[in-house]
Amino acid sequence: MKSVWLTEKNVNQYPKINKSCTKNIVVVGGGIAGYLTAFNLSQKGHEVTLIEAQNLFNGTTGFTTAHIDALHSLFYKDLQKMSTDKARLYYWSQKNAIDDYESLIKKYNIQCDFKRVDSFILAQQQDVQKLKKEYEALKAIGEHPDFFVSTDIFGENMCALKVPFMAIFDPIKFLRALPVNFEIFENSRITDVDFNNKILYCGKIAIKANKIIIATNYPIINVPGWYFLRMYKSTSYAVSVKSKTELTKIYQSTSESGITLRSNNDQLIVGGLDHRTGRVDDTTKYQTLLKKVQTIEQNASITHHWSANDCVTFDGIPFIGYYSKKSKDIYVITGFSKYGMANALTASKVISDLIEKKPNKYQKLFSPSRTTPLFVFLKNLLSVVSNLVIMPLILPFKSYKSLKKGEGRIVMYFGSKRAVYKDEKGKYHVCQALCAHLKCQLKFNMVDKTWDCPCHGSRFDIDGNLLVGPSVKSLKNYPN
Repeated sequence: MKSVWLTEKNVNQYPKINKSCTKNIVVVGGGIAGYLTAFNLSQKGHEVTLIEAQNLFNGTTGFTTAHIDALHSLFYKDLQKMSTDKARLYYWSQKNAIDDYESLIKKYNIQCDFKRVDSFILAQQQDVQKLKKEYEALKAIGEHPDFFVSTDIFGENMCALKVPFMAIFDPIKFLRALPVNFEIFENSRITDVDFNNKILYCGKIAIKANKIIIATNYPIINVPGWYFLRMYKSTSYAVSVKSKTELTKIYQSTSESGITLRSNNDQLIVGGLDHRTGRVDDTTKYQTLLKKVQTIEQNASITHHWSANDCVTFDGIPFIGYYSKKSKDIYVITGFSKYGMANALTASKVISDLIEKKPNKYQKLFSPSRTTPLFVFLKNLLSVVSNLVIMPLILPFKSYKSLKKGEGRIVMYFGSKRAVYKDEKGKYHVCQALCAHLKCQLKFNMVDKTWDCPCHGSRFDIDGNLLVGPSVKSLKNYPN
């Protein structure tokens, strides 16, 4: 799995934290949200330390399709039903973020392939009424979209709406070009947080902080906050192909598969085919995306392919603010759904203003303490009961000997229930069957060859090494 943005070999550019210490402001998580927050605070004169579990930008940030887009499929028609003011405020938070990116890029003369583009939402003809409702919602909140009854894309006749002046860029080039006026540690995974005493633990190393910002994609601490009952993880896929056609627009569809399309210099990037993490509904994700893009570039072949792991909140609006009502010096940034680029910059400004006790017009909108409907808690709880309570008690019928090459499954392995993968050479890779986070039974992702948690979205490689949280531990491995 190789992202088009992460073409350079991982380099440990910054040291690993190796001793207990006291810091002023600590940001946990070296993705775009954490990095921009550290940057923003340092620009205002604060002493900031950024701690990343692996290498900078190697998480969700490195596996994005990098649309900086205020359009979110059919999001605003539903949000407007709750509140036109809320829909308007959220939309302009996204638009303003695009302007802020452009200002930073011009200020520091950053070469990151930033381009202003028209953004299109596409819908099948049978969904024309849904798209018209989104069109009307956008007009109601102050935008001026265009509506097209018929347009051709992906070899299909679709209806569409368009809004100009959205953007695309290379997020890694952008981030690496920003001036670094803050301390950075890489390969330093935070494994626990003492909320009462504001102490972070990297294994046995203790980091005392005045203020802590958790920007780890999925929050690594379960209580307080209860984020594992307030949102879920979604996996989406992307491929990049060589192309002679450079698009001057970006596209997203309203279909359940959520297809997106953009150019990246001499390449086309198509993404989508979302599903709840740990619940793969098809093993041909990359091939399906290739077929989509081949309707535009007939002889295209995949040069890069990757998947992203995103957090989705109950209302589609991120959680940005105090980690909980009682945690006034501990903050959280999470829940960007598929729209992390604009939200990351917005989040960095909201958190900076909270720390400096300045008013921010988006603070209430993104507040993690906003009311979560009871049915959301119950829905998320019920959705994990099978894998958290029932499945761990059931012994599998099949033995590891039944596995085919390239197959992974929960099976019996010498009398014990294990997660076993048989590689192409016939070697068995054996791990514990339950996630290291809250002990949900794992499922094998045949697309990416990973063990995924269907409860809270942690992902592990075939040898149990942690790839994606909220788990802070790898799986126990059983050498054979």
